Amino acid sequence: MKVKYIARTFVAAFLVMAVLSPFALAATTGEVRPTVSLSYDIEPGVFMPGDAGTITVTLQNMATGGVYVTEDDETLSMNAYIASATLGGNSNFEVLDSGHTNVGLLGPQDTIRLSFNVKAKEKAATGTHFLNLQLVGGSNMYDLNYRIPVKVDDRDLQIILSDVPSTMMNEISTISVEVVNRRPNTVTSVIVSPEGEGMVFTPSEYFIGSIPAGNKSTATFTLNTMYSSPEKRDMSFNVSYFNGDNLRQTGKVTRQVEVIGQHSLIFTSLDVSKAGNRYTVAGDLNNFGTTDAKNVIISIAGSDKVIPAQPYARYYIGTLETDDFSSFELSAQVLSSDITEIPITIEFRDPNSAYMSIRENISIGNSINSASLSEEEKSSPTILWAVAGIVAIGIAALIYNSWKKRREDEGSLRPEEKEEEEEEEEEDEDGIPDY
Repeated sequence: MKVKYIARTFVAAFLVMAVLSPFALAATTGEVRPTVSLSYDIEPGVFMPGDAGTITVTLQNMATGGVYVTEDDETLSMNAYIASATLGGNSNFEVLDSGHTNVGLLGPQDTIRLSFNVKAKEKAATGTHFLNLQLVGGSNMYDLNYRIPVKVDDRDLQIILSDVPSTMMNEISTISVEVVNRRPNTVTSVIVSPEGEGMVFTPSEYFIGSIPAGNKSTATFTLNTMYSSPEKRDMSFNVSYFNGDNLRQTGKVTRQVEVIGQHSLIFTSLDVSKAGNRYTVAGDLNNFGTTDAKNVIISIAGSDKVIPAQPYARYYIGTLETDDFSSFELSAQVLSSDITEIPITIEFRDPNSAYMSIRENISIGNSINSASLSEEEKSSPTILWAVAGIVAIGIAALIYNSWKKRREDEGSLRPEEKEEEEEEEEEDEDGIPDY
């Protein structure tokens, strides 16, 4: 930021004289003089201790009209001659230039800029410091001493982590970092750089640009902890910027977060059914993360013993917004009785369109048989009838043998016993005894 000060206009004390008229000095009354104005620019507008900068002094001859004027029949020059210009340092500032010599003539309405390189010392005190500018005029121009105020402020930018959680899942999340400019001048080329082991930030650096004095800007990052192992981790942020031409960097701000082994896309309401060696998995896929998952596809992760089966070898969901769910159905053939889980792959794209995938296993150990018969069962219904016939024949044989044995027992009774037994049977059948 450039700060421009307009100095008071001073009169360059020329007893205007024509260079070719040696007697003009005696004839002049001294009323006609060129007027010179002074202004300056300081970059940076406010120094930090150790900063280098530039002070540019602008001199302009405010005289109008021609180079020569006639006064009382005398021809006078309106040029202002500058012999030298120097800037003095002090206990807080060092002047890196030796100054300007033989600056030369400054004609009417002409402008000249004189630059001085300065540096604030490492232990420069906060406040306003004055550097002495000395102009030496040639011919009849008076010398000029002018004090230029230069400010020093040691305040740095501040980083605020406003929405970084203390616990994170294996997920894609969004975090914001606020950068506050506490300085009294604008800083430029502000860049926020994140860092964290086992974490991926997108973008790797965030360019903010300029931040005016007393303002703040926000840098937003997409944080990928999908493949981070469960443990406590440190993430840190620092900011680089320019104060004038001086590259500056803030100290790191660190926040510890705990990563837990839980994905943000989870299965619920699972139903596994079986028909022969064919398994059907149905349920809901839920997104309880903090960002949307785009282009979501669920599929059977095939192997030698697990083969995806149509029509639901893959299931396309699309965009699954945060706090939302979608139903799905998948089919697979299991070729070995040793298989107790079906591997499932969840593929999607994060908010930055980066490809992501999750591998989950769904247990089939407690799957229920389908109500419909398998193809093998449908192709052999005679087996069921044969089993039923064998059971019926066995029951009939038992009844016959029981009846035959009873007849044999009846033939071995005496007539009196046989008659009593018949009477008992009639009572049992009618429920009324005979008298």
